[in-house]
Amino acid sequence: MATQRPARKVKVAEKRAVATKKPVQRMQPARRRVPTRKVTSSSSAIDDHEAVRGVLSRYCFALDSGNVSELSSLFHRQADFSVSFENGQKHKGRDTIHSWYTHFFQQRPDQYQHMRHKLFEPLITISGKTATTSTYFDSESKDAHGQIQMITGRYDDSLIKEDGQWLFKERTIRIFYNYSPGSGQEGMR
Repeated sequence: MATQRPARKVKVAEKRAVATKKPVQRMQPARRRVPTRKVTSSSSAIDDHEAVRGVLSRYCFALDSGNVSELSSLFHRQADFSVSFENGQKHKGRDTIHSWYTHFFQQRPDQYQHMRHKLFEPLITISGKTATTSTYFDSESKDAHGQIQMITGRYDDSLIKEDGQWLFKERTIRIFYNYSPGSGQEGMR
């Protein structure tokens, strides 16, 4: 029978993990670069888009306040203007448009008290120095008898940029319908 040798004990050197202290690195806040605004075609396009929207808004404010001079200044000197209730009749030129609006309000005294236009998001297409827009609107006012009058429709426009300013070159107003939801009272109760 074979003799068994006792197992040999081997000393294994224990490696002690020596903790070395590393300096704590604190995270510095990232420095944000402030983008510089360069005038590029995209920022110019945004500026033009907002300028066209501004013309649409200024038109409504001028119309609502009865400021015919401000209103007509938004039209090109050779602009075309038409409204659906005149069966396609066109009015040409800023002065003619000014006269049309003056006559329109003179024929309807006190019919449009507290007029207020609400524009819905316009569809704007810009190509260089020309633009087209289609904008739905609602308009409300109070007539001389206290009745609220509502008109709904759409503005279809062509605009031109001249000397850095956008102007209506053609405006067609399509009236869809009008109605009266009842009477109104000025002020609050």
